[in-house]
Amino acid sequence: MSKQTDSREIARGYFNRITSGHKNTVNRPDLNLPGNESIDRQLRILVEEANHNGDCIINVGNGYYRPIPGDPVDELEFKEYTSKDDSRAGKLWDKIYSMKTTFSNWRKEGQHGEEKQRERSQRGA
Repeated sequence: MSKQTDSREIARGYFNRITSGHKNTVNRPDLNLPGNESIDRQLRILVEEANHNGDCIINVGNGYYRPIPGDPVDELEFKEYTSKDDSRAGKLWDKIYSMKTTFSNWRKEGQHGEEKQRERSQRGA
């Protein structure tokens, strides 16, 4: 078995322990221990995949759990978690728009330069 497969299996063990409520959090692997960076990365991937496929797992720094609707702490932490993602998404859209605008302007500049070059060629310059 490869190290990545081992890491994924260990991460799956962490993931399978994630339950409901802020009182039942599952902590991330201790990043001070060698090899745990890979396990943590795999765990984050599993959580991300689950959240994209109909689950709702959050971690605002105290460990992973599924928030319980109606629990005041869970509700507050769910709002905190989703607010951070909303902010990241907004910044990502701003970046994409800026990059598309820049690229479009570069294209226009290139086309303008080509037109000027053709005009010079046609005039014999």
